[in-house]
Amino acid sequence: MKVSFAVAFLAVFALFAAPSAQVGIDGNWAIVFDTPMGAMDATASFKSEGEDLSGTLESQAGSTTFKGTIKANAINFTMNINTPQGDIAITMIGELEGDAIKGTFDFGQGTGAWTAKRAK
Repeated sequence: MKVSFAVAFLAVFALFAAPSAQVGIDGNWAIVFDTPMGAMDATASFKSEGEDLSGTLESQAGSTTFKGTIKANAINFTMNINTPQGDIAITMIGELEGDAIKGTFDFGQGTGAWTAKRAK
């Protein structure tokens, strides 16, 4: 009897003491793009409604909105960046794991990796 009480107590304590990750993608994120010119920092704000994903990305190049999808933990979105050479569409795919995202981006002339961490 004492053993089962102790096990139950430890299980309840672990439940309350364990750090909890925010569920879903909604919120603000710090992003790092791995580019041929080095790391580029950005921030993003994600909002989901069902499988629809939208948001805003801000970097040293400016701000842009995006739309895409989130299905289970797989995210996919496209944004357009205005450059002196014209608009560039950037497609981003990634995998959401708790408070982190890892993925790749494709800007038509090459690809790269990106990571994100939920802003606190």
